[in-house]
Amino acid sequence: MLQKNSNAFEQHFMCDVCGDAVTNPLCPVCLSVEIDAWTTLYPNLRKELLPKIKKYLERIKENIINSTKCIKCKRAITSICPYCFIDFVEGELKKLESNNLVLTEFMEFFDFDTQVPDPHKAKWGRYP
Repeated sequence: MLQKNSNAFEQHFMCDVCGDAVTNPLCPVCLSVEIDAWTTLYPNLRKELLPKIKKYLERIKENIINSTKCIKCKRAITSICPYCFIDFVEGELKKLESNNLVLTEFMEFFDFDTQVPDPHKAKWGRYP
């Protein structure tokens, strides 16, 4: 089947962290709402984790130049792929010395079944 606009330019937005195309445009804000709901099971962890996520989201927001629209909220704030955002949150959970049960549960709920971005290509220092 032929497409009418086969020559139409399809713009790809790249993740500000890993540099790969954002193929699953679910924004960090929408993901953080889901993480907030999940952390209601762990009130002490919630008090420590959510301020770190909020600070991270503020830094991201300040640096958005060009991004795709989120498939959930429809705002153009998806400058970081879900994998990189979840990787950041997982790192924060580890820094907070969360137990293995919490880490395993987190990855079960928030695993996007994607490949890890190439660490040699990633710009992990941009949003520490």
